[in-house]
Amino acid sequence: MSNKLNRIYVGAICNRDLEIFKKIKNFCNKNYNIKIINLLKKSSNSFNAKYLKKKLKKYPISLFIVKLFSEKKNQETYNIIRDVAPNIPWLNSFESVNLCESRKETFKLIEQKHNKLNIPKVYSSFEDANEACVKGTVIIIKRNTHNIPNLPKKERIVGIAKTPEQLKKLVKNHQEKPLFFQNYLGEYDLIYKVYVIDRWAVSISSHNRLHQKRNLSPLELIHIRVPIEKKLKRRILRLGRRTGMFVFGVDYILTEDKKPFIIDVNDFPSFRRIPEALSLISDYIYNVVVMQQVSFKTPVTV
Repeated sequence: MSNKLNRIYVGAICNRDLEIFKKIKNFCNKNYNIKIINLLKKSSNSFNAKYLKKKLKKYPISLFIVKLFSEKKNQETYNIIRDVAPNIPWLNSFESVNLCESRKETFKLIEQKHNKLNIPKVYSSFEDANEACVKGTVIIIKRNTHNIPNLPKKERIVGIAKTPEQLKKLVKNHQEKPLFFQNYLGEYDLIYKVYVIDRWAVSISSHNRLHQKRNLSPLELIHIRVPIEKKLKRRILRLGRRTGMFVFGVDYILTEDKKPFIIDVNDFPSFRRIPEALSLISDYIYNVVVMQQVSFKTPVTV
């Protein structure tokens, strides 16, 4: 009975990277007496206000974990959570989860508010990208939507345009989807991935398979831990804090002059190559909920 009385309940709205999520769920239950409740209906993968209200009546949910593929219906999901349960915090804030669905909005924020982080120049429209291309700038075109269901990695990049003619041709073939235009920095064999959990961060190297002209051997595919420069780590952590992300990932490349350039930001990545992530994420969930309960019990003097 005491075990049930002390149990912590966390609501989950997740449909991507389910392998790591299942492990977190089991680890939390076994080690912290945290029960993670699925707020998506079984077999239907749907979410609605009525179902959320039902679960909130049944369980005293202390935290939401939201980890979704990017789809139009997500905005409705976010609105329902904020209307029905506005006082329950998210593991990563609503603003950051929503932001990371759009590459354009993510990099626009970095450009405006985190100018100490290097990023390739972003063009807000086809016209701006075309004007730069006319002047000799090589443009990389990506799909703007970040986590598209069942989309292979190679198809995330629409193409690389060296001339205005190439740019127009590539865009013409993808007019049905919003696109993202950026300066192309060149081919880099290695991409560095930084994984962040609260104030802990680790970096690994990863072969850029999008540009590989041959199949890599199993040895070449090994992800190696690499040191992360203190200044870069500090700036990445600051980006997370200011956007309300506490479990997230950043990809960067090192240019010839050893400058790190951020090329991707992801709220709650898969952590497949980080074995200790399972316990660290579970620790963080537990600490967030416990601190929240303590703050509610402690009277605040204004």
